[in-house]
Amino acid sequence: MRISPFLRASQLVMLSLLLIAGWATELRVMSWNIGRAIGANNPNDAQQPYVAKIWNYFRPDVILLHEVGGNTRGWNALNQESALDNFIRANLTYLGANPQRNVNYYLYVNRLSDGWISSAIVSRYPLVSATDVSIGSPNRGLTIGFVDVPGTNGVGFFGAHFKAGGYTTDAEKRQTNAEQARAHVNRWRYQNRRSAYLFGGDLNENEDPDLNSLYDIGALLPDGRVYNPISTVQSARLRDHVPTDGLGGKRTYKISSRNSDLDQRFDYLFTSADEPGRDRIRVLEARIFNTRRMSELPDGFEITDSQNASDHAPVFLRIQIDRWHTRPDGSGYWVPEPSSWLILLGLSGALLIRRRR
Repeated sequence: MRISPFLRASQLVMLSLLLIAGWATELRVMSWNIGRAIGANNPNDAQQPYVAKIWNYFRPDVILLHEVGGNTRGWNALNQESALDNFIRANLTYLGANPQRNVNYYLYVNRLSDGWISSAIVSRYPLVSATDVSIGSPNRGLTIGFVDVPGTNGVGFFGAHFKAGGYTTDAEKRQTNAEQARAHVNRWRYQNRRSAYLFGGDLNENEDPDLNSLYDIGALLPDGRVYNPISTVQSARLRDHVPTDGLGGKRTYKISSRNSDLDQRFDYLFTSADEPGRDRIRVLEARIFNTRRMSELPDGFEITDSQNASDHAPVFLRIQIDRWHTRPDGSGYWVPEPSSWLILLGLSGALLIRRRR
């Protein structure tokens, strides 16, 4: 049977469209302060079934965790890493039966700590590198991971937990955390010019004009610095997508039996801004998960599940990453580009017109 030239050309157009669509990579990312639910130094282990339930529900490819640890001093990063590893293997069903570290998942726990807690990163894709750097008191550090996400030039992840509290000394430390975090993100940006990146954490402040800050935003600190920790972090070319919960709220702390207690937006998940030469992130979904603020609960969930997991709600993003391709002459383009779609759609239309004639 002979295939007509028109049919052959149409098949090639459709195949090209499918290939272009396939070049974009979708990624599921979370940032969550788990309230010392997992650790090796007297953790709040009664929270673990609820943490696992929410974690399995979202099936994140990469998750930035904060407050990994417990309620007694004696932080040891390798012990914390072992505790997190055991939790994953015993509870995270979406990773498959009997998941194995460095095969089905990869993890790193920050080596810096305030003596009780710190941050961590867990990824379904290989961690090419993972480290931590100091960003000032209380010494919980900035976690930096570089993940080998297929179909990208690699993706950078930064996790931080800034100083809490509303006193002037707390604000000074928080501003220092922000300034040093920004410096490290910018340094990484220059060293990894093709890669997209995300920054997630409990930053213990909000600059939203409709919410109450812990310390006056824009005020002068005793040392003369302006207090604006959130916008300081964002100035490392980061975008805030303002995720909301099931009732349209953006507050992430505290989760309790009374909505009036939920009065702060402390938890963030920023993405890198569009920048020629770097992979592009498009946000497909942005959510805050709080079972007490939903018009309809997901199957199998109870209204108290979120507050039983942590006093913070997790922040979730589903993103698409368009890879930057560089031409031999040094120029380049994102794939898929809108122009690519238009060219192929135009070709398809031309073929249809020719066929009708």
